[in-house]
This record gives sequence, structure tokens and C-alpha cells, in this order.
Amino acid sequence: MLFTSPVFLFGFLPVVLCGFLLLRREAGNDACALWLTAASFVFYGWWSPSFLLVLLASTTINFALARSVERVRGRLRRAVFLVGLAGNLALLGYFKYADFLISSVNDVAGTQFALLHIVLPLGISFFTFQKIAYLADIYAGKAATGRFADFALFVFFFPQLIAGPIVHHAEVMPQFSRFAPSRRAASEAASAAEWESLAIGAAMFLIGLIKKVVVADQLAPYSSPAFAAAHDGPIGFILGWQAALCFSVQLYFDFSGYSDMAIGLARLFGLRLPANFASPYAATSIGEFWRRWHMTLSRFLRDYVYIPLGGSRQGAARHSFNLMTTMLLGGLWHGAGYTFILWGGLHGVYLLIAHAWTNWGRLRLPPVAGWLLTLLAVVVALVPFRAASLGEAANILEGMTGLNGLHGAGSVLEAAGLEAPGALAAAAALLLACAVLPNTQQIMRRYEPTVGAAPAPIWRQIPIAFSPSLGWAAFLGLGAVAVELFSWQTSEFLYFQF
Repeated sequence: MLFTSPVFLFGFLPVVLCGFLLLRREAGNDACALWLTAASFVFYGWWSPSFLLVLLASTTINFALARSVERVRGRLRRAVFLVGLAGNLALLGYFKYADFLISSVNDVAGTQFALLHIVLPLGISFFTFQKIAYLADIYAGKAATGRFADFALFVFFFPQLIAGPIVHHAEVMPQFSRFAPSRRAASEAASAAEWESLAIGAAMFLIGLIKKVVVADQLAPYSSPAFAAAHDGPIGFILGWQAALCFSVQLYFDFSGYSDMAIGLARLFGLRLPANFASPYAATSIGEFWRRWHMTLSRFLRDYVYIPLGGSRQGAARHSFNLMTTMLLGGLWHGAGYTFILWGGLHGVYLLIAHAWTNWGRLRLPPVAGWLLTLLAVVVALVPFRAASLGEAANILEGMTGLNGLHGAGSVLEAAGLEAPGALAAAAALLLACAVLPNTQQIMRRYEPTVGAAPAPIWRQIPIAFSPSLGWAAFLGLGAVAVELFSWQTSEFLYFQF
């Protein structure tokens, strides 16, 4: 069930929201939590009832293991934790990496083992990481298990179930006890807060919907055919840059749009999720880019991979190893393929170069130069991220360097009119807009839309703030009309495949 689909927008969401508001006023907190959990079961089961059972079983087992870790001591405690960690990784490995491993063995050893053609459960990477973090924090004594009902809602909560943000239990589970005010606390102030949450949540959801349908989906017809052309052979300079820039913009508006919609949906129910994007395409260094891009994944990799490996505490060589290992695993998390490993490896190399530059370099780049260099590095790395094969990525990158001329070799595909200078110019303009315009959390910062403070503006961003005004109502209304006009060709969110 897509957030952009009619069945969600005009069926599921109104029913769930109206039921929640009624229960919050008449039945209390536990009923609200149970209602949202049941609704989340329906949301996930709509796609696949069988995989809903897999997720239910995994959630139950993880909670039982967490309880055991909490109660036992000594070597047994460590053993139970390792069993839980191995079980989660095994589940993820089977569904996501089994066929990749088989095909890799076939390529290296010349064997012909049959692929399993396993269907990947939606959101498995996201909810697996959430459960690993939960178990790790229970083991470290940083958290207590609490109630199974709260843990189930933490895992299944439908706004962030499929593609994040990767929520930390300490951020949301305490909020589950504050759905409904007590009878004594119910007042005009509580009612005003409820209406504010509804208004802010609806505005953020609509902004994300506009990003997805009006921007991201409109660039897909210009990026996807260009990559398909590169699959068949060399392409020219224009088509190479069209593929790279259009996909870079498409990916950002698709995933940041999804994250805005998830945060907005949670706010409709009075919950705050963490921010996932903070103007990453405005970053002036690659380190800053990773502090602003897919922030909840970066946080997980830092806290549960990079720091446990030793971080930067054990010398330059070990730091380089830890950093590269973390980025390679981050690439592999996105997909079972050599292209994703290359993407992670490129960013690992970028970060190592940036670290060396900071330690030994004396020249500090002006902000505009740093922005252009960082953006170029990010766009280049996104080519293998999107490409179906290393050969396809090589053809795109070769075209971007101009080795095949402006229009390539005049292939049939290019002659069919794939080049779209207007789309290329629009993508470039949107990349500039990403740098100078504030992100959604900054626009809504007055209303504290996310867990923690709103991300600070960087260098020369134009200040824009949301307010309940006719101007904003008109803008969002026009956006809704545009969504309706373009929604006939809306597509699945890109991060659903991860």
C-alpha cells in the first residue's frame, strides 16, 4: 500500500486517523496504541500476509531474546545476545543476499548452482536494523524491555515501517504512553495541541507528497531510459549527464519526500520521528554530506558498526580500515550487488581523502567550491548506485567524461530522442534549489516537527518559515491539485527495494 495510492489516501488513512481520534477521546492510551498496531498489521499485510507472519514471528522472538538478555548474567547473557544478533543477520542474509552469494560463487568458481529467486520482504533492512539496535542497547544496559505491546508498535508503526526513518527505541517508545491525556488533563490546551499536530502533520505529509509525485516521478522518464541506453552500449556526454543529474534529483526528492510523509503521518497521531535529511545537497564537504544524508542510517552505522570496530581511537591505519569497512557495509545494506559495494567504497575513499585533507592540508576551499566538489563526488558515486551492472555504470561515467563525444556513437536508442536538454537543465536547477532553499524541517521548525532540534541552515540558504496563512494554504492547495494531475503515473518509492 503506497502512501501515494488512492486506497491509502482516501481509504486507509482516513479510517485509521478517525478511529484513533475517537479512541483518544473516549477510550484512552492503551486503546490508541492497540488500534495503531492493528492498523499497521493491515498496512503491511495488504502487500503480503505471509510476510506479515514472518515479521510477527521475528518481532516475538526478538522480544523474548531481549527479555532473556535482560534477566540473565555472565557468559549466558552474551551468548543470548549473539544468538539474537546472528538470527537477525541470518534472516536478512537469507532474503537479501542468498541469490547474490550463489551468483558470486558461480562467477568465481564456474559452478552452476541454481538461484533461489527469493522475494524480498518490504522494509526488511529497516526493521532488522531497528531490532538489532534494540537488542544491542538491552545488552549494553542502555534500555529496558518494557511491554511487548510497545515493542510491537515500535517495530510495526506503519509510517516508518517500510523505508524508515530508522527509529531508535528511546526516541519513540516513551511517546506511546502519551497518546491520550488523562480525563483530568483534558482541556482546551490539549485540544489546541491536537489540532496543531493535525495541521502540521498534514502540511508535512502534503509537502512530501508534492516532492514525490510532482518532482521525483516526473524525472524518472528521463533517467531510467538513459541508464537503459547505457546498458546496451556507450552513450554521449549529454545523455550521460542527463542520467546522472536526473537520477540524483529523483532519488533525493523521492526518499526525502517519503521521509517527510512518514514524519507528517506520525505527527498526525501526535508522535515525533527523527529527521532523515538536512539539505545534504548543500553540504560543502563529504563529511558534512553524511551528517545530512539518510541521517538515521548514518547514525546506526556510526553507533553499531564504526564505533564498536574501534572508530578513530586506535591509530590512522585502524581508523581507515574501520571507516572503509563501515562504508562498504553501508553500501551492501542498500542492495546485494557489486554496484552498491562500489558506491559504498567510493564514499569510503571520499571520506578518507577528506580526513587526510583536514589533517594535513593547509588550503581551505571557499564554500561554493567545496559545495561544487562535494556535489560532483556525490553525483558520480550515484551512477553505480543506480546502474544495473558495473558495465552500465562504466558506460555512463565514460559518457560523462566526453570520451564518446557530445551525442555518443549515434546509437538507435539515442536517435530515438532520449536526449532531453530541458530535463537536464531542470535537474541542474533543482540541485541548486536543494542548496539554497531550506528543507522541510527548517520550514516547519517553529512547530518542532521532529525529535530533537531542527537542522541549522548552512551557508546561503534562503529563510522560509511555515505559518497558518492564506498564502501557505494556497500553495499547498495548488500542490494537491498538481499531485492529482500527475498521480496517474506515480511509481513505487525507490527505497522500497532496499
